[in-house]
Formats: sequence, C-alpha cells, structure tokens
Amino acid sequence: MKNFDWIIVGGGVAGISIAEILTREGYSVALIEKNKKLASVATKEFHEWVHTGSLYTLVKDDMKTLKYILGSLDDILEFYSSFPNMNLSPSEKGLKINENKNTWFNQNYINFKYRLGSRKFILSWIYSVARSVSLIEGIRNHDWLRKRAGILESVTSEYYIPILKNFLKVLLSNKKFHEIKSTDFTTNSRNLLKDLIGVSAGRGLEIFTDNELLEIKNNQDEVEVICKNIKIKGKKMVICTGGNIEKFTNIKVRKSFAPIAVVKNVPPSTKSFVELDYYAKKCINIITKGSSFGMIGGISLSKREEVENYFEYMIDEHKKLNPRIEILNKYVGVKNEIISKKEDRNYLFHINKSNIHNNVWSVIPGKFTLAFSLAPEFYRIIYKKNPRKFFKIDKITEKFNNLIDETVWEEQQKKVS
Repeated sequence: MKNFDWIIVGGGVAGISIAEILTREGYSVALIEKNKKLASVATKEFHEWVHTGSLYTLVKDDMKTLKYILGSLDDILEFYSSFPNMNLSPSEKGLKINENKNTWFNQNYINFKYRLGSRKFILSWIYSVARSVSLIEGIRNHDWLRKRAGILESVTSEYYIPILKNFLKVLLSNKKFHEIKSTDFTTNSRNLLKDLIGVSAGRGLEIFTDNELLEIKNNQDEVEVICKNIKIKGKKMVICTGGNIEKFTNIKVRKSFAPIAVVKNVPPSTKSFVELDYYAKKCINIITKGSSFGMIGGISLSKREEVENYFEYMIDEHKKLNPRIEILNKYVGVKNEIISKKEDRNYLFHINKSNIHNNVWSVIPGKFTLAFSLAPEFYRIIYKKNPRKFFKIDKITEKFNNLIDETVWEEQQKKVS
C-alpha cells in the first residue's frame, strides 16, 4: 500500500491548487478524483470569469467579499509570479495583462451596465450604483506596485466625494444604462490548470482518477483511504469535493443553481458584459469566447424549480439584443457554499478541520479566483508559516495534460466547428 505525506480528494481547482502548494514545499502528494478527468465538474462548467472585486461592490456585507477578492489578486502576484505563463503584473495604476496563447489571463474585460430608466426613482439603487462605480474606479487606479489591495485602504480612502459625484451623474443621466468598463477579466483556465498540474507532477505528484472515495480510516497517526480501485495511506488528508464533503464531514453545504448556456452567432464586436438591476432576477450576462461563441448567464437561484423560468427570461433578453443568437447547450452549474444563519450567500473559501477523523481537513473553494488565496492560507493553517513565494521551475511536464477536462464551451465549440 502506497504511503504519502498528503492525500487530496477532489481534482477541481481547490485540490489542484493545494497539491501545487504542498509539492512546492517538498511533500509527497496523492491527488484522487472520482471522475475520469480532473476539473470535470464546477471547474468545467464556469464562465472563466476572474473576479477583481467589481461585482462585489454591490454586495452588502461590509465589503468582506470585496476584501477577500482583492486579497486573492495580491496572492496571485505574491505566490504565483514564478510561473512563466502567469501574465498578471502590477503597475502604479491597476493590473496589466500581457497575453499570448499559453498565458493564464485574457484582456477580455467585462463591461458593467447598471439599469436606470424607471430605477432612477429608487434612490437606494442610484446610491448603490454610484458607490459601485466609485469603488471600481478605486480598484482600477490602485497602486499595486506599492500597496496590497486586500487591505482596501487606497481603494476606499476619501471615496465619499467620488460617490457624490457619481450619484449626481447617474441621477441626471437620460440613458437606459450607466456603463463602465470593469476591472474583471477572463482566464484561460486550462492553461492555468495544466501549469499547476505539470509543475506538481514534475515534483512527484501522483494522480489517481476514476477513484471515488468510499471510506476513511484512522490508524494511529495515519489516514487510510479506501477508494473504488485503490487503497493508500497518508499522514494527512484534505477533502476538496464541493458539496460531497457532507458525506465524510459534519459540515452542511448549501447549494445554489446557476443557469448557463453556450451560444454561437455572437458578433465579433460584442464585448463581454453584465446587466445589473435593482431587481436581481433581471440581471443577465455574456462572456465572449471568440470565433462567434459565448456563454450567457445571470444570477444563481436558491431553488432548482426556479431555473427553467429564469432560463426562458435570460435567453429571451439575449435574443432581443441579438436575434441570430443560437443556443448550443444549456445546463445548471451547482455552487456549494457554507452559509451562516444570517447570510443569503457566502462567496468565500472555507477550511475546516474534521472532528470525525484525525489529521483530516475539508475545504470549500468559493469563487475560482479565491483558489490563489485558499492554497497559501491552507498551508499557513497547517504549518504556521508562508509557502515559498519564489522558486525555480525547471520543467512543466505535459504528461497529465490529457487528464484535464475541457470546459463545456470548448466541447460545444468543437462539436459545431
């Protein structure tokens, strides 16, 4: 029976990012995935939207989520700059993206369109829009060279004057939408995941796919893991299986349901956008994917039975904007969150130590962007120190590239091309 320092169950972005951090520090790691491919569930279905905080300027949580999101960008710059394809760089005024076909991030910035019209009579909405725009401007102008953004000081300092100016500007507008180019952009997620897996494999990471976790046993200071096709032992273990962590922990996970559709016949001039509305169920978005393809979506719903009606609304609204748009595939992305009694949503990552098994932890990753904070924070919790920030990459092996699943939109694009 093979023995490892760490056993990671779950081959999505959470498991992959933690595997990279642990192998970076010299630990032997086994990564176990129940499906035949890695990144084959939530990390397959998502929009590839990289959040920089723009969307969460509208969330009423005392800017907690915004702070976490900005902190994740700090962590990308701090802990992942040794990766040659990590193409996000700091400047005195915002973040810069220099892209090529192998890089992680795209200059596909997402335009925010705040609905006005009759909403102008809802002063709380006008204030929310003005505040959101002011915060986005603060993020865009942040001096990333000298200051961490996650502390929010330069983003929020003296921002009440910009809010007042933007409030008057929005209130006096005769336009249907108030529009602003946000700081959010998109990722080439498969480039990113292949780099993380390739570097980890070069350090000795072993991957076991098509192996559902069946049982966990504690033998003294070891963890024995029984899966569909293998049995292995480890000193420590972390479960990164999303909502399925409930099966092996006492943690309750709340699910929400995100209607998403892959579309074609998107005009080349179309820019990625999100329409934001005082009435949440009136929000829609599209992320363009090039070659006339895109992904449309909107909000996440708490009840699955609401999904079909929202699909109809979302598709109808996009067809008003572009009658030629064609739906290739529609599906429901399931989001897993740990939520307190006072919360409607919680977008953050969570790390919990099991009180059932010794030396076992579980994680919920939150937003994809937060994986870059999740992995270093997981290491800090376990070892009470930071992982290395700078390291030499001799080789990024490609031998496991075929184990990383395509995104839903890539699959659809190949079917019709």
